[in-house]
Amino acid sequence: MSNISINQASKIFKVSRNTIYARLKSGEITKNSDGNVSVQDMIRLFGHKVNNKITDQAIINEINLKNHNEHLSEQPKNSNEQELKSKIAKLEQKIEQLEEQLNYVKANESWLKQQLEQKLIEHKSSAKKGLLGRIFSG
Repeated sequence: MSNISINQASKIFKVSRNTIYARLKSGEITKNSDGNVSVQDMIRLFGHKVNNKITDQAIINEINLKNHNEHLSEQPKNSNEQELKSKIAKLEQKIEQLEEQLNYVKANESWLKQQLEQKLIEHKSSAKKGLLGRIFSG
């Protein structure tokens, strides 16, 4: 069962939208969850008002256009999904690199602290010697 929007139905069958809404309310026309009306109901009720060849061609064009647009809207979703997955993978690699750099910096900081402590200890031991002790211990 084919469906078209109320605006499209109004244009194709040359009836006002108010008329279509009134027929929807009375139950003469069915509407799907997207708000589109049944083409068969529109033909049954208003087919006598228009040239059947023109109406058939207009309906076919509208349905084909709708199907084509739905198909096109699915393609970007897939390409966007692939693009996002690619970006996520790159960001995960960047996170790993940054974690490695952070670990290196932490290890380097620890080594520098050890070196600093060693120098402080050496300095304290040399400060305890007197003037003659520093001169002759060298």
